[in-house]
Amino acid sequence: MKNNLGSISLIIAFGGLVLFESLLRLDVLSHPAWRIVTAGFEAATIGGFADWFAVSALFHEIPIPFVRKHTNIIAKNREKLTEGIVDLVTNKWLSPEIITEKLQQVDLAKTILDFLQQPKNQQSALRIIQEMAMKFVNELDNPAFAKALQKILNEQIATIDINTPIGDWMENAIKDGDHHKIWELIIQETAHAIATPETKNLLLDKLSIVAEEYGHKGFLKKATLFLARKSGGIDLDIISEELLEKATEILTEAKTNPQHPIRLKFDAWILEFAQQLKSGDEKATLLIDNLKVTAMQHIAAENVIEKLLHNSKQALASQFQDEESSLMQFFISNAKKLIDDLQQDAAAQQKMNSWMRTTISEMLIKFHSEIGNMVRESMMKLNNKELVAQIEDKVGNDLQYIRLNGAVVGGLVGIILALLKLL
Repeated sequence: MKNNLGSISLIIAFGGLVLFESLLRLDVLSHPAWRIVTAGFEAATIGGFADWFAVSALFHEIPIPFVRKHTNIIAKNREKLTEGIVDLVTNKWLSPEIITEKLQQVDLAKTILDFLQQPKNQQSALRIIQEMAMKFVNELDNPAFAKALQKILNEQIATIDINTPIGDWMENAIKDGDHHKIWELIIQETAHAIATPETKNLLLDKLSIVAEEYGHKGFLKKATLFLARKSGGIDLDIISEELLEKATEILTEAKTNPQHPIRLKFDAWILEFAQQLKSGDEKATLLIDNLKVTAMQHIAAENVIEKLLHNSKQALASQFQDEESSLMQFFISNAKKLIDDLQQDAAAQQKMNSWMRTTISEMLIKFHSEIGNMVRESMMKLNNKELVAQIEDKVGNDLQYIRLNGAVVGGLVGIILALLKLL
């Protein structure tokens, strides 16, 4: 009914005009008062038609010669209308000053924390974090990332001082006896290596070379060595076996005896080296630096970082995909604890508010034109028919009152004029 108020008022005005004008013409009504009533309906009809034209001309083209070019005003002036709305939104309703002023009245930190306290919102936030984490994990084995990480590690290892920590660790390990198992393992493996045929052959070759070199030192030595070999006085094979047996015996004794002279000698050397590292001895420091360089070159050559990242990618992906995994449970429990702590920390909330307000204000100033662009793009997506339909849908009902008022006011003016004429 509301949408038809303008049309109903016009029909009533025009119907009243026809009715009373006909009765007057047929002399059914003859009193002068009825002419005043007829004049009122006539003026109401004119006012109703005029306002119908004005309202309709906003949204539609009226096919009247000479007049039609001034109709369909919204569609014909959509660019000016669009820019006017953009200017109104960006510079009046949503200007940076107005938004910044409104932000000062909003407790952003409390709003966010209250939002995150809700279980359903926590689940939504968790899913977002999982998706972001998975995007990062999926790029872990990217060669560019591995190269960048390798560069960072090289720079950090090149500058980090590990001499003192290594010296302390070596010194404490010797003093506390933590190194004994390492020595026992080294001695055991060394004994196994000595007992192999390859070691015996290697030692035999070395003894043969030494014997030859000894024979070249003079005729008498050469003759003595020749006679010893021919008479069996020197058997290099037996000598090599006995040497290896004695070496094995020494290693066996050293393995079971922490106070063995060999082990004490090595312990003393390690302690001395540890002291040199801690004191910044040039030779000891250079040795560690060379080891660092060699290690990093090996890591780079073997693509250790890429392989490590590839393996980590699979492990992390499985952890982030499962909410019951140890990593996700650790993250969830700590995130809840952080939210609870922030709820009780007014100072932290104040800092959060200050940071968010400043950041949002800066972003508004920097990207404020995007608000206008969004309004402009939204309006430009609509064709003329869609734009008119949307505007008419929002304000059309209220415009019907203009038509109703036109008929009512026109009628009153007509009655007043008729009275004046009669008087």
